[in-house]
Amino acid sequence: MLLAPLLAAASAVLLPVAPVPPAAQFKDWSVACDNTRRCEAVAAVEADETGDNWVIHVVRGGAADAVPVVEATPIFGDPVAAVGVLVDGQAAPFGFDVDGLLTGDPAAFLAALARARKVEVAARGGAVIGTLPTSGASAGLRWIDDRQRRAGTVTAIVARGRAPASAVPARPALPRIAQPPVSAAPPRILTPTDVTAIRALGDCDGDVPPETVANTYRLDAAHTLGIVGCYLGAYQGPSVIVVIDEAGRWTPAVIEQAQALPKEIEGYWSFLLTSASYDPESRLLGEWAKGRGLADCGRAASWAWDGAVFRLAYFAALDECRGAPPGTWMTRWQTANAPLEGAD
Repeated sequence: MLLAPLLAAASAVLLPVAPVPPAAQFKDWSVACDNTRRCEAVAAVEADETGDNWVIHVVRGGAADAVPVVEATPIFGDPVAAVGVLVDGQAAPFGFDVDGLLTGDPAAFLAALARARKVEVAARGGAVIGTLPTSGASAGLRWIDDRQRRAGTVTAIVARGRAPASAVPARPALPRIAQPPVSAAPPRILTPTDVTAIRALGDCDGDVPPETVANTYRLDAAHTLGIVGCYLGAYQGPSVIVVIDEAGRWTPAVIEQAQALPKEIEGYWSFLLTSASYDPESRLLGEWAKGRGLADCGRAASWAWDGAVFRLAYFAALDECRGAPPGTWMTRWQTANAPLEGAD
């Protein structure tokens, strides 16, 4: 297969982009909501200012009666029980258990945090063991109130009003990506010549483990997915994603993006996924890309094959690398093909 025409054709592809709601940054607070109005916030000082600083993670579903879930842990540290909270030097009826989860009323805690200049956590005996980030809290939590349509209701944290919870509109329904029927036919196989050409397409270099060089999976009666290892970095590596027809011809996969790619790489690097995988049971192509080795930032995504294109089924990202525990994401997109557990 000639690579120059293939690259030109791939570069000309107009990639679909999912309508993922944008995130926002308010000083130390990063906030985002998904397409069901489920919102998350991660708050931390800059990563190089650790000291006794803690990171806060807040999740609240879009339903009118959804209760915020709040956790806090030392930056780059394991959860520590903090039985006391001081708000501007005064004891408050909150704490954090050994798993980092808030004890006490979460709405009252967040409202107090938004008003405070300084919030500290204390161990049993009263010794202060950490400081929680307050800079940007009021603006970030107000932004969430607005995105969840809570402003002016009794359910809001900052933009609180007198309107009842019934004034909060119902959450949007999850979209579903239609997929072609499952096929029991075995997947097509990539030849060594195919693998060499695919790796050249991805400008791959270096070695990858033999078991990750080329894996194929049946998508439907007419198409097979190919995942070809490109190279290994220090802790992760990309793979080239291709679609193979029944004649054995392969082409770069068209993968719907969570955000528009820069024009200089649109249609080309879009078919490279980091730590790519495929789950035949859920029929989802997945990616997990750590922003750095500490895994305190990065992205996770999955796509469902619609017969021609891989459509975005799930997307979560945390862009700021500030010491949040691994696995802390700000979910921004979900579908019925990949619903998020506990999204209420």
